[in-house]
Amino acid sequence: MEGKRFLRTVSCCLLCIGLVTSLVSCGSQEATSVTVQGSISEDTTWTADNIYVINQEIRVINGATLTIEPGTLIKAAPGEFPNASMLLITQGSKINAVGTPEKPIVFTSSDDNITRVEESNQSLLNENNKGLWGGIIILGTAPISTETGDVSTFYVGLDPSDKANYYGGTNVEDNSGIMKYVSIRYGGTYMGTGSESNGLTLCGVGNKTQIDQIEVYANQDDGIEFFGGTVNASNLLVYNSGDDGIDLDEGYSGEIKNIMVVLGEQSDSGIEISGGQGDFQGDFSLSNIQLTVQTPSEDQQIMRIDSASKGSISTLLASNFLDISKIQLQSSEVTLQQLQISKNQTEVNSLSEINGGEKNSKNISFSSGLSLENDSKGYHWTLTKQMVSR
Repeated sequence: MEGKRFLRTVSCCLLCIGLVTSLVSCGSQEATSVTVQGSISEDTTWTADNIYVINQEIRVINGATLTIEPGTLIKAAPGEFPNASMLLITQGSKINAVGTPEKPIVFTSSDDNITRVEESNQSLLNENNKGLWGGIIILGTAPISTETGDVSTFYVGLDPSDKANYYGGTNVEDNSGIMKYVSIRYGGTYMGTGSESNGLTLCGVGNKTQIDQIEVYANQDDGIEFFGGTVNASNLLVYNSGDDGIDLDEGYSGEIKNIMVVLGEQSDSGIEISGGQGDFQGDFSLSNIQLTVQTPSEDQQIMRIDSASKGSISTLLASNFLDISKIQLQSSEVTLQQLQISKNQTEVNSLSEINGGEKNSKNISFSSGLSLENDSKGYHWTLTKQMVSR
């Protein structure tokens, strides 16, 4: 887990929007390509008539808000540690990225040929083009539970002498902004010592932050990872991640509703949960979950839950897995209610098939004929839906 959080330190500077590098044809219009470098230290808006190119690490600092209009296309230049391109929202700053089903906000690689979000299904990239940039990281001031018991710790790989690199605190109601109808594609670049970045990383983010309708497509590491915090989230779709779909760590204590994870052949777990490592365990709630496999393999796991975890998981439909014994339930303080699981297209409801199931039988119940709120029709705006429908 510790290897997942490597970032790099760059010198802080004022927002530096590069010269217009080109005019890109967008049907009957031409979009201006704008290169962004350095730090954003005052309120800034990215507009849908431009294509923004992130060059190396972009930080939002000093309480500034980055607003991104619906339909805006953001591309990230290629690079690995220490030159990876990524967007980092520091403590006290905000991101206000609100798209719509018709005009989602799209983060992708500069290798992507599309010139507007409406062209997503014309991309020449595919699910195998992972690891091209560094993703989005938000650092909040909500509680975390680490090995040292600290409420604030620097994000591993960043300079600990720079307070802008810290996350965590005591503010349960931390507000780091809003992300809605946002697609994050082809991320997970190499960050050093055998680790890659997540598509969306939420570190100590509080419950006044809004996370809804997020797609992470073809990320090399986890799709979305929560390091502590109390932020609630809904309608999360992760497609073909190189590691886990959803990952909870450091005593995450929020509620997540409507999760869909489609594992690829190289994916690990649909959901991985690690409890608090310090003064508290955390207490999470996950509900309305669909986990499935695009190409089944022996290495794929449905869920992995460690012994320090505390919380509840309800209404989970898992299908197309080769082996459900790879549900790893090591905690007696996690309940699994209304599970519907199929192995080789056969429904399974035996505790003996779950690793740790018989030991924790009082916390597990099975169901059949589940009807989940997060029906795939709700994700019609995503690249996943468009590509599957080709």
